[in-house]
Amino acid sequence: MKFLFFLVHPAKFHFHKVQINELKKRGHQVDVLITKKDILEDLVLSEGWDYTNIYPEGRKIKYLHVYLAAVISIFRTVYRLLKFTYGKNYDLFIGDLTSILGRIKNIPSIYATDDVFSAVPEQAIFFQTTNYIVAPKITDLGRYKSKKISYNGYKALAHLHPNHFTPSKKNIHESLHSDQNFFIIRCTGFQATHDLNKKGISDELLFEIIKILEPIGKVFISSERELPKQLIKYELDINKNDINHYMYYADLFISDSTTMSTEAAILGTPSIEFDEYFYEIEQMSELEKTYKLVHCFRTSDKEDFLKKVSELSSKPGIKQEYQKRRDDLIKEKIDVSAFLIWLFENYPNSVNNYISDDSVQDNFRSIPS
Repeated sequence: MKFLFFLVHPAKFHFHKVQINELKKRGHQVDVLITKKDILEDLVLSEGWDYTNIYPEGRKIKYLHVYLAAVISIFRTVYRLLKFTYGKNYDLFIGDLTSILGRIKNIPSIYATDDVFSAVPEQAIFFQTTNYIVAPKITDLGRYKSKKISYNGYKALAHLHPNHFTPSKKNIHESLHSDQNFFIIRCTGFQATHDLNKKGISDELLFEIIKILEPIGKVFISSERELPKQLIKYELDINKNDINHYMYYADLFISDSTTMSTEAAILGTPSIEFDEYFYEIEQMSELEKTYKLVHCFRTSDKEDFLKKVSELSSKPGIKQEYQKRRDDLIKEKIDVSAFLIWLFENYPNSVNNYISDDSVQDNFRSIPS
């Protein structure tokens, strides 16, 4: 079969990485298109894939309102997708905006998300034009639920399920191989359209967090935004491919990114989320209330947030406790990438089989022995 994947963000790379590698390994033709976005191209290069960057200058349009810029960017991107695919035939398109391309070229498309529709309504253009939407079982797609192919898992399990990710101390700095505690704080840039007017961890709050953590262990900051000079010494300067290894071995992960808080939770690392977005993401509620792997706080709850930072960073044996909770989660969820490889490789029969009996996904509940 012939597949086209369009990756627009590092998170999309991580979600589809295992699927792309396995489809290639099985002899399928897989074309990978990307755009300039953070470390996305570096990640693709690290996999050794042939790829085409159709937006080497990046899709961001300066000096325009974020929504107007997004609309213009959509038209420009679809035009470039059309240029690349001219005269080529595919069996399935996968990724952002390939749904519009698919409508134009009469080729089926699948769009993957874990965002609740009401929280990110700008996804409507993808939902409206795609054939099917792959999303976690708990994700509410609103009026587009008839297009949903749900799976019992989370997006992060596509690359962090133990069938696909094995943490190794070889991938973290030797100075962290000892029993000394270390903590990671992740700060987002809040530049996406769905981040408009969202708040998270401020520079002032960073100083307060460090004041709590530094007497206990090493503190590292991974930040999308520029940090003040006083905090530069805390920057986590690593190979970006190794971030999940650092997250696994960290004693505590603090973030205003729901994506990375979810990843930390799935890795069994105590995770604290501080922003205004988590309450719109159903998986965060499940991870907090059912599995007790993440703790979420609104920005108005700063004092409670800092108390939780102090509590979790100083509690003996907490890492082992959260690893056990993580093991319980893995037993109940499926190997998301294995399910999607089956879905893509056997399309459209796989979709028909799923519609007839969605328990077919239980065939992908395997865990390593």
